[in-house]
Amino acid sequence: MKHAQFNIFIIFPIILIAGVFLTGISPAADIFHPGDLLEVRISNLSREDIISLYHKDVDIDGVWGDSARAYVFSDQLDELRKLGYDIDIIPDQRPRDEMSEGYPSNSELTAALETVESEYPDLCRLHNIGFSEEGREIWAMNISDNVGVEEDEPEFKYISTMHGDEPVGMIFCLNLIRLLADSYGTDPQTTMLVNEIDIWIMPLMNPDGYANGSRYNSYREDLNRSFPDRIEGPVNTTDGRPAETQAVMNWSFIHSFVLSANFHTGALVVNYPYDSDPDPLAPYSATPDDNLFIEQSLTYASLNEPMYNGRFDQGITNGMSWYFVPGGMQDWNYVWMGCNEVTVEVSDEKWPPYSEVPDLWNDNRKSMLAYMAWCLRGVRGKVTDSTTGQPLDATVSVVGPEYHNDHNVFTDPDVGDYHRMLLPGTYSIRFSAQGYQPLTVPGVVVDDEEAVRVDAALFPGNINNDDATDLGDVILAAQVLTGTKTAEPLHTEADVNNDGRIGLEEAIYALRKVSEKR
Repeated sequence: MKHAQFNIFIIFPIILIAGVFLTGISPAADIFHPGDLLEVRISNLSREDIISLYHKDVDIDGVWGDSARAYVFSDQLDELRKLGYDIDIIPDQRPRDEMSEGYPSNSELTAALETVESEYPDLCRLHNIGFSEEGREIWAMNISDNVGVEEDEPEFKYISTMHGDEPVGMIFCLNLIRLLADSYGTDPQTTMLVNEIDIWIMPLMNPDGYANGSRYNSYREDLNRSFPDRIEGPVNTTDGRPAETQAVMNWSFIHSFVLSANFHTGALVVNYPYDSDPDPLAPYSATPDDNLFIEQSLTYASLNEPMYNGRFDQGITNGMSWYFVPGGMQDWNYVWMGCNEVTVEVSDEKWPPYSEVPDLWNDNRKSMLAYMAWCLRGVRGKVTDSTTGQPLDATVSVVGPEYHNDHNVFTDPDVGDYHRMLLPGTYSIRFSAQGYQPLTVPGVVVDDEEAVRVDAALFPGNINNDDATDLGDVILAAQVLTGTKTAEPLHTEADVNNDGRIGLEEAIYALRKVSEKR
């Protein structure tokens, strides 16, 4: 279907005051001094040098060949030069008031979001998901045809500007919110997305850094190095983390996000997990869903001509192939939350003049919409208790030696729905929940269109013998053999010969039970 195109750059009805958010006095003035931070280029680096710099607390922000862009504080500079590093300071080319011109202040951002919510109360609901270190609100807009209602739908999120000096994605998020709200009911593509996906958009994760014109939060913390890391900090806890990171983690804990992306500037590429690896010199670090991540990244990059034809092959890169980043948000989302997330770098310039943003928006608008639709592909369904029909907090896995995929996703316990994105193919899907018999459904055929539905009703109880076949496997085999499709439980204790395992006699029993249902 050919969809209507939106080529206008959306302007929010707010008055922008140049410099207001960069020149104001910050409550954290005694904590953070922007002048202490230096953007530098470090040359003649090997991969070993980059890892060594990381261990010296140098914040690497991009690597191109043997050169890296990095951030160091002034008291580090002499020490690094004495160690033999070739460092050039990158001067700030524009005054702060010129950088800020056209971009909204924190208060203007809030006003813009509240305006959309007031105009579209049936579609949009604004949430304060937490506060920054300085007490600023961190906003997330929820957009849905039944906003505020838990539905059998995948949850999706966009997050921007976790680095405060990278504001372009913030404008993209504002524009997308306005686009989805304004075009709902008239444009088929956006209407479908709002109807079928529970959409969340966070334009500004680091309001303190943005107010200070800085990459970091007000305690010199890089938020994209502050999440649990499977290698260097494999404990999924908020303890000891920046307030902004805690807010995003707690927000994610109460939702079941399926797909996500976060926006940055400083390069032009879609970066997919993993960002770190047990071997810090590894040239690539693949997730179990590496091919899926590649296709999802290409969906975004291929619709953005400058990105697709830029310095990265087809506009995408594996994170570890680019440079080593422990504690990144995208790896945390995938490892602990079962959510596929990529990092989208949308401009080589960190903070471009606002006059350039309309063209950047037009480069990214189609990509943002197309990427969202990925969470509607693969396998979906509900996992419930077979006796009560109540939704379960369950784990959904792709199993079988041919898949080599040990990555789990999880149901939303409020509804029991799951959404497992997969490439076209035939899969075995396993459902498990504490206190229930696991169930494996073989022969699930996935195409490249909308997700195939596979619901699962799990039987209470456990099989204690590890060598025993799952009761669910036996029942499912019986259903497949007879062509019966029934959601009714066949038997909750199928060990008919009381030998502690599910064997041939139980399979025959299950087949007879299914036959009786026909």
